Amino acid sequence: MRVSILTNGPGELWGWARPVIMELRKRGHSVSLWLLPCQFASGYEREAASLLGVDKLEGPSGTARIWRDIAKEKTDHVIQLGGDIIFGSRLSKHAGVPLTVYTYGARKIPIGARVLTAFKAQARQIRNSEPIGDLVKDALKLDLTPANIQAWNWPKLENSPRILFLPGSRPLIRHAALEWASDVKKNLEKKIKDIRVRTLFSQFMPVEEFEEWSEAGLNPVRCGAGVAMSEADYCLTQPGTNNFELMHSGLPSLVVGPEKFLELIPVSGVAGLIAGLPYFGKKIRRIALMKVIKRWGGVISLPNRLTKNKIMSELYGDITPEDAAEKIYEDINRPEQLNKTREELLKLSGEYGAASRLCDIISAK
Repeated sequence: MRVSILTNGPGELWGWARPVIMELRKRGHSVSLWLLPCQFASGYEREAASLLGVDKLEGPSGTARIWRDIAKEKTDHVIQLGGDIIFGSRLSKHAGVPLTVYTYGARKIPIGARVLTAFKAQARQIRNSEPIGDLVKDALKLDLTPANIQAWNWPKLENSPRILFLPGSRPLIRHAALEWASDVKKNLEKKIKDIRVRTLFSQFMPVEEFEEWSEAGLNPVRCGAGVAMSEADYCLTQPGTNNFELMHSGLPSLVVGPEKFLELIPVSGVAGLIAGLPYFGKKIRRIALMKVIKRWGGVISLPNRLTKNKIMSELYGDITPEDAAEKIYEDINRPEQLNKTREELLKLSGEYGAASRLCDIISAK
């Protein structure tokens, strides 16, 4: 069977498309992968996608070219794993084949498409959808390779907490986070002797950035998230797909959304045009962020959105590195609460095998 997969940003490509592609290849299917335009792109999507062994790799290209080229695709099934569903709809109609969409949230889905999601709580919010488990959990298992395991290490210090920093996949956010994260570490060092900090560099981060993160004392290491998260005691991160990676790893975390990063958050639609203006930009983004937070019951991390409870610690708005360091220090000095958090996160995690179940579904059509 020939299968066409459409995806876009770093989280969707590595966390969703990668395990599905591996499962399809294992079953002997031909796979073409289309990288769609994405406002959250890192710029390294094609380089990362080239490691997946697909039979055909297209994009990322401009919207007009993608729109034209997908109409020429010959396939037996279309799987949309992120990105604008209008592209998957166009491809399935032109090829006259089924469309399967995997999503975390309610979207405008074409009539006749099969809709899959990760969790039962999400399925209750997405019309005509069925939960099959989280593809991100399968992706973490793929990280457990000898090379990744060998690449990761912590200094051998007894009773010293191991703090993992996740800098983000988008260059603008990452550059802004460098000084902020460095200040968090400096403030933690005032509170905790011999604290161990590592920064996880993913395949979407250029080697050139290693030196500046090293000079900031943040100890970057390129490794799979499944390995890095399994050996840490606590994590500092931003809202995003990695929140579910942390949940599946049972890793207590602080998710931060500092107000000073608002000017770097992409805003789609007409608001995005206004956001480019010096004064209105930050104001529009603040309004957009507050609307999203209000919609999700005042929480920003994905596990907290899923449960509408604050399982993961989070801070957003007018916060400083000192605030983040204080919260991390407070959390890691409450071992009983940390153990409870780990248990609650792992209860939400579910079973492995989402990629296999998705492939079973499309094979049955």
